[in-house]
Amino acid sequence: MELTSAEQRLARQFGDSLRSRRKALGYTQDDLASMIGANRRFISELERGKGTSYLGTALAAAEALGINIASLFDERRSASSSSLPKA
Repeated sequence: MELTSAEQRLARQFGDSLRSRRKALGYTQDDLASMIGANRRFISELERGKGTSYLGTALAAAEALGINIASLFDERRSASSSSLPKA
């Protein structure tokens, strides 16, 4: 399934945020993959904005509800960042 430009932008933003947070916590892609039961290739694809076909559906659902999906990521990060371990 081909992603729209909005979906591609969202996938890149998600990937950039994921990579930044992973690195800030001092984790490798292998570390994160082990934490979620995936492999390093999957993490790499997420961080590059690939392998994220589910984001299209998430974006459509958010838009149907009048929600900016990016704000959901920001709200969750703000709420949970104080409980995450420091690197």
